[in-house]
Amino acid sequence: MLKPAHVLPLLLVVQLLAMRPGWGNDQRQVLSFAEQLYAEHDYYRAITEYKRFLHLAPDAPEAPRAALRIGESLLAGERWEDAEKALQRVLSSYPHSAAAERAGLLLPEIAYRQQRYSLASEQFRQLAETATTPQARAQARYRLAWSEIEQRNFAAAIEELNRLDSPQADRLAAALAGRQPIAGKSPLLAGSLSGLLPGAGQLYTGNPRDAGLAFALNAAFIWAAVEAFDHDNEALGGILCFFEIGWYGGNIYNAVNHAHRSNQRRYDTEKRDLQNRHGIQLKLGPETGLVELYGRF
Repeated sequence: MLKPAHVLPLLLVVQLLAMRPGWGNDQRQVLSFAEQLYAEHDYYRAITEYKRFLHLAPDAPEAPRAALRIGESLLAGERWEDAEKALQRVLSSYPHSAAAERAGLLLPEIAYRQQRYSLASEQFRQLAETATTPQARAQARYRLAWSEIEQRNFAAAIEELNRLDSPQADRLAAALAGRQPIAGKSPLLAGSLSGLLPGAGQLYTGNPRDAGLAFALNAAFIWAAVEAFDHDNEALGGILCFFEIGWYGGNIYNAVNHAHRSNQRRYDTEKRDLQNRHGIQLKLGPETGLVELYGRF
């Protein structure tokens, strides 16, 4: 039987234990709340909750998934360096888990999201050869194909897709094989036209407003320079000619740039159509949707 003198210290110990952070909390509720925040794209707060869960239950079966979610959240928030470190920690801490396999797929995704497609191709190609499961190898090869598409290496993309045993990959390969070259605008022709007549290149690329502005500015400076020389004001004429050279060169550059942008818009439209019809992610299961990781903190 406890003596009265021992009751108070015992109660204090129990109270201190009850006040211990996380003590008595339902760890699954913490993880559930983190998942809810992640689903709502509230990535900054989700990371905090996943870290709380890992602190409370570092050896729980859900720990690899929570660690992976931290990397996914950082990737969604475009914190590239932090995302890479978090995904590398998943690989080192849980090397034989499904989370590690997915982390391996997401690491090349960092380069892809940064539009460093050549590096992404190299990393996906290496992963396609070294991944430990057929699913991961197929996933990496499909992402490799899309990295090649981004670089307009359509023959290389088709070659990678043909190595996959997937109706989705077959349909995309067929679409690429049957695509017609985009009838784009010639940057050389656009620049040449604006060299002959300021604004003509902009009109050729479908930008009448810029065409009118380029013609008006160059015409005004040329007229003003001629007037200055006619009135024996060589200094003013020289200054106007100096500025006209800049406007004239800028007019040519602007026409060339419009041609490139027009072609890029046409290609982006074609690419979005391919993405909408065929997907940029090989559908192998509910945990493979890499393309859904866009978001903001």
